[in-house]
Amino acid sequence: MRLAPGSRLGPYEVLSILGTGGMAEVYRARDARLGRDVALKVVNEALAEDPELVRRFEQEARLAGSLNHPNLVAVYDVGVQDGAAFFITELLKGESLRQRLSRGRIPQQTALDWGAQLAEGLAAAHGRGVVHRDVKPENVFVTSDGHVKLLDFGIAKLAESTRTEGHHGILDDTVTSTGGTKTGAILGTPAYMSPEQVRGEPVDVRTDIFSLGAVLHEMLSGQRAFPGGSLVETGHAILHDEPPPLPEEVPSGVAEVVKRCLEKEPARRLQSASDLAFALELLQGPTTAVRGGRAPPTSAKRLRRLIAIAGVALLVAAVVAGVRVGTRFSSPPALPEIEQVTFRDGHILGARFTPEGRFLVSAAWDGQPEEIFSSAPGDVQLQALGLKDVRLLGVSKAGELAVGIRPQALQRYAKGTLARVPGSGGVPRELAEDVVRADWSPTGELTVVRVVGGAYRIERPLGTPVYEASGGIGDLRVSPDGSHVAFVAGNSQGGAEVRILDAHNAPRVLTKSYAECEGVAWSPNGTEVWFTAPDSGGDALRVAALNGPEREVYRSTGDLKLEDIAADGTVLFSISEYRKDINLVLKSGPTRRNLSWFGYAELAGLSDDGQLVVFSDWRTPLTELMFARRTDGSAPKFLGQGRALDLSADKKTMLALTEAGLVLIPLGPGTPQRVATPGLDVAEGRLFRDGKRVVVVARPIDGRERRVFTLAVESDAGPRPISEVALSRFPTIAVSPDERWVAVTDAQDAPVVLPLAGGEPIRFPEILPEPDASPVEWSAEGDLWLRSGRGTRGSLLRVDLRTHQIQESRQLSPEDPTGVALVWPIRVTPDGSAVAFSYLRARGSLFLMRGAGVSRN
Repeated sequence: MRLAPGSRLGPYEVLSILGTGGMAEVYRARDARLGRDVALKVVNEALAEDPELVRRFEQEARLAGSLNHPNLVAVYDVGVQDGAAFFITELLKGESLRQRLSRGRIPQQTALDWGAQLAEGLAAAHGRGVVHRDVKPENVFVTSDGHVKLLDFGIAKLAESTRTEGHHGILDDTVTSTGGTKTGAILGTPAYMSPEQVRGEPVDVRTDIFSLGAVLHEMLSGQRAFPGGSLVETGHAILHDEPPPLPEEVPSGVAEVVKRCLEKEPARRLQSASDLAFALELLQGPTTAVRGGRAPPTSAKRLRRLIAIAGVALLVAAVVAGVRVGTRFSSPPALPEIEQVTFRDGHILGARFTPEGRFLVSAAWDGQPEEIFSSAPGDVQLQALGLKDVRLLGVSKAGELAVGIRPQALQRYAKGTLARVPGSGGVPRELAEDVVRADWSPTGELTVVRVVGGAYRIERPLGTPVYEASGGIGDLRVSPDGSHVAFVAGNSQGGAEVRILDAHNAPRVLTKSYAECEGVAWSPNGTEVWFTAPDSGGDALRVAALNGPEREVYRSTGDLKLEDIAADGTVLFSISEYRKDINLVLKSGPTRRNLSWFGYAELAGLSDDGQLVVFSDWRTPLTELMFARRTDGSAPKFLGQGRALDLSADKKTMLALTEAGLVLIPLGPGTPQRVATPGLDVAEGRLFRDGKRVVVVARPIDGRERRVFTLAVESDAGPRPISEVALSRFPTIAVSPDERWVAVTDAQDAPVVLPLAGGEPIRFPEILPEPDASPVEWSAEGDLWLRSGRGTRGSLLRVDLRTHQIQESRQLSPEDPTGVALVWPIRVTPDGSAVAFSYLRARGSLFLMRGAGVSRN
């Protein structure tokens, strides 16, 4: 459908045509709402005639829109109007890489820089489970300021679904693609396809590495890596021939990286785009300086990999020996020195340096309750301070401790009662309740993060609120001179960032947004904030100057968290490994079964007969998959990508949250059914026993607090609110068997029962042995099961709703409690004969890092 200037698609006015292709036409358009020019891409009419293809296009374009990275084109919007499927991207100024190559080869340093940028963009996409599969110069845009962006993530699913099953060859049509393929489909552009694409085999992230290697080869040499006069000749060359040698002036290290990208067998290639980006950055420039200031990582495993992929053995030898090797690798940056300082088996929950250079650590070792220990660098012995069930929060200049007493759970950000205690130990003096984090100012005052009415607020000093955030506040540290406070806060995009409060408590965002962010600490001179944040390549220790850019210092494949920085610049950090398993506990027969799969499984539903569970599991940190599994231990059944929420009473349907929204997914034959949730951002949901209604905890899109709503599965009547009770940020929900009551967790993390027909909520805190409780499930008799307590020490209580009496109590914990941080979620069969639960296990160690370049003057 050719659009004329002045025509409109939604709020977008067409200004002029920018180009056409086999799959889409691209226009310059104006967004009337925001007054900005954008690129409008309209899908080819032949591909848009099938409604199913249009639906898949929308889904894939939304996925492209979730890829937020400076080297990936930004997707702003997607829609369908009058049968025309379109999406909106940022309007780029510059030219395609193909246009640039038409004028000759790319200078080496520019080629390496552009290649590293593209690899970083691919790493971000791969971290979301997205494989591009059509990396080529036509899909690379070079902006007028010298940056490169990868295009066309958005329309692959649409084109893919026009293909047929069965064997395919190199002469078949090719398309751009991003999603998962059908077996045997040929997707890509012939000259840049990987061998597995040519053979029509399944592909993974390594196919993008091969294609990017072909692009690198062409940038450095000015000619294609696999030239051919026909599709057959090109395919044969990709499968059997080596690419032409690069020009002699290309250094051997660069040639080795390109060669490793273009290995025929995927197992022999570089295994991640982040490794490729690092290798290309390492090879740039006349020295080993890395773009963005990133220093080489120090783990032996990663060093061995870099030596193999980049051919920089001489560089590593030079770093170790402290000598120069030629002019290219002169004055290499020194690697920081790493020393492990704890060796016991358990979960680390916080650590700080003392003024005299020792360190304190909160840990739950060897299955015992959390406790505070003291040690000195070089001393492998840990001395207990006699502070049990206590969380270390901060250490003052005088050596006094700020601690949290009776924290809710073995989690870093659990609430507790703030207290102060001498550094040598003693009886804590309680100060305030519901405190999450605390730190001392140089004058001995406490600044804290406190939860009040479900909101997180900073009190500076204690008792004086100065800042509040509904998105949550994590780590908090006061600057060495006391003028600033650095803290981690959630943002409206669902991510987290480091912010600071100045001397007048005016807030400012200091860093970019990350999926997660934690572990802040100030440099001794107060000019930098150090923190840890993950990306697609792993967890990284990063630095943000108060008046300068961010830079990366160290990268780890484990869960890295910065704990503290000493006055001499020594960095204290922890590395942890996390696993989440599902256990089934029976009253009779085998007492316990493990039902996990990939190793990070979250239970969603247990059938009434205890023979089936549905759960979510993570193949990668950003790829959540759903499964159904029989409790006899047989292999699980894969049900798609998304988060499982509940299992229907008849065991035929699963309620889930997917990219399409709230969906009912059949466990057997059938098609998914979408449940309309107009105006709601759903957090949790459960099915009524008849399967015709759903009760959800959701936040209205107008920004109000979370509430409970019911939805009819086959009706457009819209959501019906149940109560105005504000709910927890981490809500739980359970529907009574007579469908008269719904139990939830309120904003104070207390259980409350809401009548579905209207009326006063029911509360019963006076009967609970511990203040923190969450609803779990209802019994066949109408009693409510509650999870009461913290960590692995909680109880499962069955409470009579009429008398408020506890009818039954069970202890619930894994066989080995070592490192177990949380037992949740939990499901109970109506007769109580079976209980299934997920539990999070953490194992960690503390490390010291010296020579990291901490600013001290």
